[in-house]
Amino acid sequence: MRFRVLGALYLPLVVYSDVLKERLYEKLDFSEDERAKVLILDKQMQILQVISVQKGQKELKLNFQDSDELFITFVENPQHLASAPLAKDSKYLHNLANTESKEIPKESATTLKEGIENADFEGSISRYQARFERNRFFGDFLGFEPYKFNYLLPANVNFNKDESQAKRTEAKFQISIKKLLVDDLFFKDLDLYFAYTQQSFWQIYDNENSRPFRESNYEPALYFSYPLENYNVFFDRVNFGYVHQSNGGDLLKSRSWDRLFVEGIYGHENFALGLKAWYRFKESANKDDNPDILDYMGYGELSLGYGINKHLFTLTLRNNLQSDNRGAIMLDYSYPLYKNLYLYVQYFNGYGESLQDYNRAVERVGAGFLFAR
Repeated sequence: MRFRVLGALYLPLVVYSDVLKERLYEKLDFSEDERAKVLILDKQMQILQVISVQKGQKELKLNFQDSDELFITFVENPQHLASAPLAKDSKYLHNLANTESKEIPKESATTLKEGIENADFEGSISRYQARFERNRFFGDFLGFEPYKFNYLLPANVNFNKDESQAKRTEAKFQISIKKLLVDDLFFKDLDLYFAYTQQSFWQIYDNENSRPFRESNYEPALYFSYPLENYNVFFDRVNFGYVHQSNGGDLLKSRSWDRLFVEGIYGHENFALGLKAWYRFKESANKDDNPDILDYMGYGELSLGYGINKHLFTLTLRNNLQSDNRGAIMLDYSYPLYKNLYLYVQYFNGYGESLQDYNRAVERVGAGFLFAR
């Protein structure tokens, strides 16, 4: 039997609607005397047990069911979040994160220890795997999960703006979610997802022209995801599927492309690596809005992420692997401010930040807020 600690799940109740809150409360049914609930989940993130943690409780005994792999996490009582968050003055489950197979007695006792807010994922579980499992857990309540970063950059400065951009400084935001459509499709652990990402550039400081949206890019995707933990390969997970991206522009400004992609993801402790390659579907010459897009966007990208304490750094690289050496680099930095709210800084240099600018070099830096990571 194997165990993994997911860490405390801080529910961003200030963001969720009342309907979503009610669904969560109804499912977990908190009482006034409870500080939190311990959830034991199976590999598919289905809840097996819900155990109450009462006020003043310092020890918890858990009865484990027979299972190949179990996950353990906390959900705080929403009634106590505002006045006395568990993260500040209570405890968290510890020493159950060893992912090596071993015999565990049917009844195991563990001490609740200080420090839920800065809990690290122990044993061989990586930050990437913990994030994947946490998001899937939330998907059980909300019906969807975060996909790429969700952020708002109120100040996004372009150092080489073009004529379509009245103001050098604009707002940029991204909304990205995914939905598990079918799990264990065709065979065990092969999951089918639908994802949607929207990235918008908003001339919010252009008062003279009524603050228009300069461009929005829309990116739906349908893909399979499969874990590779039981195979002797480098990557921990592979995603493969279809993605469409377009900007919904008029005839002259319209940009779009359709691709098949495959992505390998590797995670180890606080480090994550993603290697993604794609194949573009060919279009007829009279319908292709951007026939040379691969000359600027290349045939894939490399993503790296590293966490140091509460700091998270990510790097994304693209290159067309041709003599003209066109590509892009994006650097991200985030730091927690409050629950699921993070300070976020983003730097971009190169081609393809947006579809409208796919063939024009852009250098930008933006600062704002990240809503999940």
